[in-house]
Amino acid sequence: MKSLFLDNLAGISAYGLLGIIVLLVGYFALDVVTPGRLRDLLWRESNQNAVLLTSGFLISLGVVYAASARAGFMTDQLWQGLLFAALYSLVAIAVMCFSFVLIDWLTPGRLGELLMSGNTAVVWVNIVVFVTLGVSMGATL
Repeated sequence: MKSLFLDNLAGISAYGLLGIIVLLVGYFALDVVTPGRLRDLLWRESNQNAVLLTSGFLISLGVVYAASARAGFMTDQLWQGLLFAALYSLVAIAVMCFSFVLIDWLTPGRLGELLMSGNTAVVWVNIVVFVTLGVSMGATL
């Protein structure tokens, strides 16, 4: 009983720390594909579009991470599960950032500038794409 508890404690701690790292990597990846510094847009300017976009991105990434952590937790070794969860999450980050760039390429105007100008319709389209990708990628695990 004690061994199971300690194993689970180690697992939840490791997955929790990895989750923080995954969210940070996702945040910085989103910062790369959006104009301006996301940190300034969120905390200094209180840009609602930036808040919505970042929230949608991180929630979607959280869905994929939760599914990958659950799938990884079923492996025999903790390190294997953590590795799988990290790799799946990196793929999700790449796919969601690519979707942002693809939408920018397919639509008129600069998507990043439209997002930051107050055009909430554009933000909601991106959020729906992020959530759809997150749910569909998470469902495959």
